[in-house]
Amino acid sequence: MTAQGKRPTIRDIARNAEVSPGAVSLALNGKRGVSEATRERIVEVASSMGWTASVAARALASSKASAVGLVLARPRESLDAERFYFQFICGVESVLTQHNQALVLQMVDDITEEVSVLRAWHGQRRVDSVILVDPRHDDPRPPQLRAIALPFVTVGSRFAGGGAVLIDDTAMIATALEHLVQRGRRRVAYVCGMDTLQHTQRRQHAFLECGEQLGIETLLSNPTDYSEHSGAEETIRMMRRHDVPDSFMFDNEILTLGGLSAVVGMNLRIPEDLFFMSLEDSPVCRVVTPQVTAFLRDPSVLGSAAARLLLNDEEHLVADRVEKLDTPTLAIRASTG
Repeated sequence: MTAQGKRPTIRDIARNAEVSPGAVSLALNGKRGVSEATRERIVEVASSMGWTASVAARALASSKASAVGLVLARPRESLDAERFYFQFICGVESVLTQHNQALVLQMVDDITEEVSVLRAWHGQRRVDSVILVDPRHDDPRPPQLRAIALPFVTVGSRFAGGGAVLIDDTAMIATALEHLVQRGRRRVAYVCGMDTLQHTQRRQHAFLECGEQLGIETLLSNPTDYSEHSGAEETIRMMRRHDVPDSFMFDNEILTLGGLSAVVGMNLRIPEDLFFMSLEDSPVCRVVTPQVTAFLRDPSVLGSAAARLLLNDEEHLVADRVEKLDTPTLAIRASTG
């Protein structure tokens, strides 16, 4: 240690080793520019002075940032209320903490801005890998990440060059519709999210196909931004159709809450007049009256699975790794009779 008992600086080490501060920086950060003999002498002097590598120094020495990146490109009004991403991030953090890794998180308005952020992070060596959420049709992110050789895992779809955490959306939709049919429902409306997202497209396709197989009418809403307002708006619009639904299925609990507020405003009762169901559970679904039937899916499991795929990638084979999660369980409550 220095005379003052403080951690030695590069200048302190340079003075004792009789070299320039630049040489000390190169030696301690594992960079070229000094001979091995000089490097060994500098490291020996630094150690004798009580120097220990900081996280930043270790990252520079190994060309690693010890961090995973996550960008959320969603409308702010939907992220403000949606519990899904809070729990998802908790799952990611639970794994990263065990490995002394950090999460670099940023929220942006659209996917174009997200691509810019990902490229900037790579150029600045801020992250070693990234988690992609909300995969889209013709998604621009995977090609960009492959071009700069930044490892990635996608939650919800698989893209060439990256790992994936997958959920069987088709099985979820089939379970939901079968439950409604068993309760005598014949005309089901689905209030979905953004139709640019692949999981929404899969759910829409499964909804129409399963409905046809079960011999019931299926009605698709316009795309929404996952906000409470859009859930209410679409519920009202679909209730004004000539073929009025007898059941509603919502993409998440916030859309469901919007639908509930719309139904109250129309003096309709659940489940007497309408059945309600959410594809995402939350305390919202359990505290309203009546309680809402919903799928018990823990978003933290998705986050931890994605983080594990990246951090266990010692042989750089993340592109070949896929983890398929079990279909969530349907919790049947009073909103479906």
